[in-house]
Amino acid sequence: MTPSSPLGGPGGHGGAELIDAHVHVWDPRRVRYDWLAGTPLDRPRLPGDIDDADGAVSGWVFVEADAAPEAALDEARWVAGLEWPGLAAMVVAADLEAPDAGERIGRAAGLPLVRGVRHLLQGLPGERLAAPALARGLAEVARAGLVFDACVRWTQLDALDRLLGDSFDGTVVLDHLGKPPVDEGVRSDAGRSWLASLRRLARHERLVVKVSGLPAEASDRGTLRRHGPDLVRAAVDVFGAERCMVAGDWPVSVGADAGTTAGEWFGLVREVVGADDWPRVAAGTARAVYGIRGRDGEPVRD
Repeated sequence: MTPSSPLGGPGGHGGAELIDAHVHVWDPRRVRYDWLAGTPLDRPRLPGDIDDADGAVSGWVFVEADAAPEAALDEARWVAGLEWPGLAAMVVAADLEAPDAGERIGRAAGLPLVRGVRHLLQGLPGERLAAPALARGLAEVARAGLVFDACVRWTQLDALDRLLGDSFDGTVVLDHLGKPPVDEGVRSDAGRSWLASLRRLARHERLVVKVSGLPAEASDRGTLRRHGPDLVRAAVDVFGAERCMVAGDWPVSVGADAGTTAGEWFGLVREVVGADDWPRVAAGTARAVYGIRGRDGEPVRD
């Protein structure tokens, strides 16, 4: 997949700074990941392996990679200790349903560069998403001043809306545009349902979205090329560039095993967003949401 307006300019990103707001690294020899067993991804994926779009990416936000529950803090400590000059922020795992969720969040928050927490919601039954324990854990994330990364499928978006309710005042990042039905496209019944749910979620003013993950949801490159731009455009129209950040989701959605390079994905998004809004989507939103300092070392004020 080669976009008609590929990344260009110095560093291959149109002259704008580029922060990849969602990347995973892991080493199954150090931390247990049950879901990797038997897959092509079941081998160490380290910072030096990341697809950086031919040098275009200047910084990364690490997002937890679903380690075994008892290894969540071990994963966070391992990543914090890596030699990774481009690491800009970390979103680490914490069990929000645990009775001691506040203590778990506190321990994670003490690590360098931790800016957010993720408790995987993808695939959870509706009763789990509606349980008071999860809402209490989410409140602990906000109380700690951290961002909550929400990873759900498009069929769970309304459940996420109900979980956030009318009073949650924390910052939420919706991963991968809510994993829309890429194969069906935005004009299908499923696509229209996804978009209606996004519009409902947009009422939460502190909810932003990651423009990412679509290559992994598409059955092939041709489908991504046909439906991806329209899905990205629809989401950006709902939230505006100031509430959107681009991300690669390496190595799941971009990279050698994914069939789509980071440069191709970032190029597709840049083409849809346009040159005027690209700096915001490419780095500005990620800096503001995750508290990433500017190039001069000063906090970014947006």
